[in-house]
Amino acid sequence: MNRRRYRQTILVTCIITWLSSGITAHTATVDFSRDVLPILSNHCFTCHGPDEQTRQSGLRLDQRSAALLQSESGDFPIVPGDAELSEIYQRIVSDDESERMPPAEHTHRLSNRQIDVIGKWISEGAEYEDHWAFLPVEKPPIPRDVAVKWVENPIDAFVAKQLAARGKTPSEEASPETLIRRVSFDLTGLPPTLEEQSRFLSDQSPKAYERMVDRYLHSPRYGEHLARYWLDLARYADTNGYQYDTEREQWAWRDWVIEAYNQNMPFDEFTIQQIAGDLLPQATGLQKLATGFNRNHGVTIEGGIIDEEYRTEYVMDRVVTTSSTWLGMTIGCARCHDHKYDPVSQEEFYQLFAIFNQVPERGMRGFAPQEKIQSPLTSPEILSLEKQIQELEEVLAQPLDLDTSIERWTQSVRTTGPAEWEVIPPANWNSTGGSSFTKLDDHSILVGGANPQQDIYTITGMTNSINLSAVRMEALTHDSLPGGGPGRHSNSNFVLSEFELEVISIKNPNQRRKIKFKRAIAEYSQSGYDISKTIDGMVDNNNGWAVDGPTRKQPVQAIWVASQPFGYEGGTSLKFTLKHQANFATHGVGRPRFSITDQKRETYTFETVPAEILSLIHKPLQQLNQNQKSALQAFYLKNHDPRESLRNQIETLKSKIGSLVPSTMIMSELPKRRITHLLKRGVYDQPAQEVNAGVPDCINPVQNKEISDRLDFANWLTNPKHPLTARVAVNRHWRRLFGRGLVETAEDFGIQGDLPTHPDLLDWLATEFMEKEWDPKHLQRQILTSATYRQSSNSSLEDYQDDPDNRWLSRGPRFRLDGEQIRDAALLASGLLQPQLGGKSVYPYQPKGLWLELNNRPGYSKAYPQGSGSELVRRSIYSFWKRTVPSPMLKTLDAPEREFCTVRRSRTNTPLQALLMLNGSQFIEASFFLGARMKLECDGSIEERIAYGFQLVNSRQPTAEEVAILVGEYNDSFKNYQRDSHDELIIGDVAHELIGLSLNESELHAYASVARILFNLDEFITKS
Repeated sequence: MNRRRYRQTILVTCIITWLSSGITAHTATVDFSRDVLPILSNHCFTCHGPDEQTRQSGLRLDQRSAALLQSESGDFPIVPGDAELSEIYQRIVSDDESERMPPAEHTHRLSNRQIDVIGKWISEGAEYEDHWAFLPVEKPPIPRDVAVKWVENPIDAFVAKQLAARGKTPSEEASPETLIRRVSFDLTGLPPTLEEQSRFLSDQSPKAYERMVDRYLHSPRYGEHLARYWLDLARYADTNGYQYDTEREQWAWRDWVIEAYNQNMPFDEFTIQQIAGDLLPQATGLQKLATGFNRNHGVTIEGGIIDEEYRTEYVMDRVVTTSSTWLGMTIGCARCHDHKYDPVSQEEFYQLFAIFNQVPERGMRGFAPQEKIQSPLTSPEILSLEKQIQELEEVLAQPLDLDTSIERWTQSVRTTGPAEWEVIPPANWNSTGGSSFTKLDDHSILVGGANPQQDIYTITGMTNSINLSAVRMEALTHDSLPGGGPGRHSNSNFVLSEFELEVISIKNPNQRRKIKFKRAIAEYSQSGYDISKTIDGMVDNNNGWAVDGPTRKQPVQAIWVASQPFGYEGGTSLKFTLKHQANFATHGVGRPRFSITDQKRETYTFETVPAEILSLIHKPLQQLNQNQKSALQAFYLKNHDPRESLRNQIETLKSKIGSLVPSTMIMSELPKRRITHLLKRGVYDQPAQEVNAGVPDCINPVQNKEISDRLDFANWLTNPKHPLTARVAVNRHWRRLFGRGLVETAEDFGIQGDLPTHPDLLDWLATEFMEKEWDPKHLQRQILTSATYRQSSNSSLEDYQDDPDNRWLSRGPRFRLDGEQIRDAALLASGLLQPQLGGKSVYPYQPKGLWLELNNRPGYSKAYPQGSGSELVRRSIYSFWKRTVPSPMLKTLDAPEREFCTVRRSRTNTPLQALLMLNGSQFIEASFFLGARMKLECDGSIEERIAYGFQLVNSRQPTAEEVAILVGEYNDSFKNYQRDSHDELIIGDVAHELIGLSLNESELHAYASVARILFNLDEFITKS
């Protein structure tokens, strides 16, 4: 085929494709955006679109100026006003297979209707328009010529106009029971409680529905529900992904999202804080925490990787996620070349890349930057600690009565004061690991020389004392020890696995015994490494006593209290054994010193009181002269000032709070900007020309505004002139409420995406959203109070076949609930749902062995640590999310892996879902608890109890026929269980609590059988 003929063939292909938009030849005027552009995009732009690298024959059809240029053959692709002289038209109508466009191997031949539309468009002047989504958002006038009686607010006017144009009428309003269930699921993700149903159904005022909507908008469950959709967009998970898929603690960011929704944070501020909260003036901890949005990507810890390759992938992920979330565009298609459909060049992609390329992170273990920032949803444990701090601070603020405080202290010392300790000079010593020992003048032993992986010290001394009650070890510091602390490791720490003492009679060496200790106390123990571990007989799994060497570089004491007095008449040899057998290498005690006492104390202290002060303690305060009193006061204030003790207690409590606060990955900027290059074919090691930060021209409403960093970018996104941000946001809300968006392709507002079914409504909602200060609750309230939303979902067969997807909104929404909603609804109906907001992720039921079966990396992977008690019944948003092994329950119900940003979940209908609902541990357990509720909470007949359970599950009263069927199931199950009780249902861990609670087991199993049916009704798993 010659060059001219090939070019003509391609032109015809493009024209035919465009005609597939569905317009008829009889349409008065062809609309370019609606009718022509989709065809060009689907069939022509691959070869004749924005991507210069794949453009053929020099022909470009996405720009009018290029399409009107004379070709090399002398022909004109498009001659406005004359289709017959236009080469592309001639090529699409050609009978010659070698000439006709599109080529047979490329796509289907255009239909006659499409060809007619192309010809009509050219004859009308072949005018081009910018893509609708790239045009500024302008508020359209509200239609007035509509069915006024049905219209509740402007939303209905736009919908009514479309319905009238198609000869359709809206459906009647849904029943009150349906409406409250619909609203409750849409705003909280949960069904309404019986109390909520009763309150709404008994409210006869004209504003009853609006008040019900407002109550749910102000529920703390609202934030949990809305946040779940945002977590899909943010690809939030509790693990790092990639091969080893190790754990991370990013849940504080998840809590930030929940709280932001509950506080109704304006969407523009919500946007700015997540993209650039760290760049705001005097950024707060929570504003920095918000930027975790763009640190939720996977992070590899795999050895042997190329660091820059993975760091580049992290930046790529941020660009794609951010553009999908706020722009609704497939920007990632321009990574390797110019976008084939949308007017976004490869250079513009890397201009966006430059904005997100300034984070000081690595590819290998790229967790930094991190910061400990407390979740805005404070856990009960932290709340308790904060309350204790507040109480101590109130006491600290009170004036000190010094005399009274000293009198109280001296009285305590007289009765339970410090023991007198006898220091034991070391006589012999030994190390199994080859360490050396040096005896110092203060009778301590300095350990040096070899620093083995594990070591056991044996140190002996002697005493003539008898009736000994306790042993003390001081772990002292020394200049020769690393880091300034009491341990031999480089971080100053030690881990003492076990402490042992054997006593031997000097007069009769055959008399000997190992001392058993009833308790151990320490001046300080590191969290998770308490002194009690030194006498528990275990040395495995890093078990032992440690003292926070890296942060607390101080001497420390420990006391072991004997179960029985020890010591032999005539002298006792003391053999102290210190075992360092944890997996932590080189963690030996650096300088021990041992003491003994024969004084018994209920409470031992770690204080040594000088003799001169002890003599004063045993005298009444009023009998002391001024010098004695001053000396006593000075010692007391130095060592026992209650204010200092209070301050120390406060600091200890604050430290405990700090240990409960995770280090969360956040965004920050490099002190010096990293240079960004366009990458050939998107490959990290093929840099081309340098590029500066910027945004695509096709959607830039502020062309003269320089975009240099993430804060500029965030402000650009939320500029009221931006054509996409508000449209994309309101479309996602609409899709969540109606099951499909006004733009069905919520992830793609570009040229390849679907056209909006109600473009004027979309733009009215977008401008209203911005005018009302980006208020999410206002937007949702408008939608939920519309007559459109309140329609019944019932439909005739004819109407359903005419519009199966309810594109034109002639009925209310009806679709299957998401997996999290189904599980949470079962927990709520059964009375099991634990209501705590926020906190660390939990581990509900999961088949045993699944983690290790699907992701088993020795040394990294672990078995699934299934929780217990309330952890099993928390809301699904708090379930631990492992990227390589997501919850099989939620995955079966179409939850994503969250490897990448997910804008739209799929909705499938498979037999596995039915098997899960019938046999999953969570649902079996919920069935037993729901059965118990029917029996224990409803004082009535079997029919009344079953009706009670039905309403708990389906938010309405059952019909007589439904009750009769369920009673039949109850009777059959009751008889079957009595006849064959060993064949009982397998119940969950929590449900075992029900057995024996004044419940007849046959009744319980019968009611549970009814509950299983209720949880498997289509009505239970479906909204409306």
